[in-house]
Amino acid sequence: MLGPQLIPYHEVLNQWLPKAEFRGVPKAAQFDATITWKAPRGPIHYLVEEKRHLRQQDVKLVVEQLKQRQGELPAAQQAKVLLLAPYVRQQQAAVLQAAGIDYIDLAGNAHLKGPGVFVHVEGRRPPDSPKARPGRVNKGWVKTVLALLVRPDLAAMPYRVVAEQADVALGTVAGCMNDLLVRGLLMESGRDRRLIDRQQLLTLWVQGYVDVLRPKLQERRFQVRASDKSGVWDRLENVLGRHDVRWALTGADAAETRTHFFRAEETEIYAPIGSFDDRALQKGLVAQPAARTGNLLVIDPPGPVALNATADARLPVAPDLLAYSELRYRGTPQALEAAEILLPRLLG
Repeated sequence: MLGPQLIPYHEVLNQWLPKAEFRGVPKAAQFDATITWKAPRGPIHYLVEEKRHLRQQDVKLVVEQLKQRQGELPAAQQAKVLLLAPYVRQQQAAVLQAAGIDYIDLAGNAHLKGPGVFVHVEGRRPPDSPKARPGRVNKGWVKTVLALLVRPDLAAMPYRVVAEQADVALGTVAGCMNDLLVRGLLMESGRDRRLIDRQQLLTLWVQGYVDVLRPKLQERRFQVRASDKSGVWDRLENVLGRHDVRWALTGADAAETRTHFFRAEETEIYAPIGSFDDRALQKGLVAQPAARTGNLLVIDPPGPVALNATADARLPVAPDLLAYSELRYRGTPQALEAAEILLPRLLG
């Protein structure tokens, strides 16, 4: 029997997988359903996952999530993954196919591959829907959701508190909360509010940060005179501390403190850009402004929570969510590989 979230897919599932048998989900799995379908050369078993907002999500992160869940299952429960979504964009379809994940969407696109079976339909567009739709992911939405993801307790707090922690207007918080309700990512009962399906929200937020918010954050480059990376860190710790400037490592350096995998030549930090107009601060850092190159990139914080640094041996480090997103924004092969290594911490 189809669960409530899968009812809209009844017709397309019957079209592509006629007489498929839906079974209960194994306790160890975090999927929406399991399907056994009698294909021409024998049964194919699917772990089914529905993504209501795939169109706006980071599909690479979705793939990592699904692969991780699939890999956690015992051998007896292993099966192919079938992704269901209202619409799968062509760029997303290519990533899913490369990862070996089959999919079906409500627009009529599908990709099914197994022994004696190959179905591939692409190019169909989703119909317009008169139903309430989620709003556009904008700068205020990304900043508000960042605060909620880093501090889940904020979801139940007054909007005024959320607005302060996200550094947005009160109306922005109200609009964001309503949008999360429409997306089915926020549950509200009386005075109680809490995020649900955090992993789906993560994939949506990462894409929004990389595409919408990060390109708008102010940044400045400096060349700090130091013999090595630890010298830059020491200088930052000492000088910014003396000047009462809140800051946090992010990107590759933050990931390096966690995984010890990728050490970039450039150190990225979140810190108020205006603080670096202070000549005494620059002198203390032994730093010169750099137009295009330099070993220090100062990024205006995407919100106060970016400076709620997690405890490290001695250095302030931005939340894993932001370190991961900065690596995705950097986009080099090494940065993307470092992001994948950091991902289990983020999902955990």
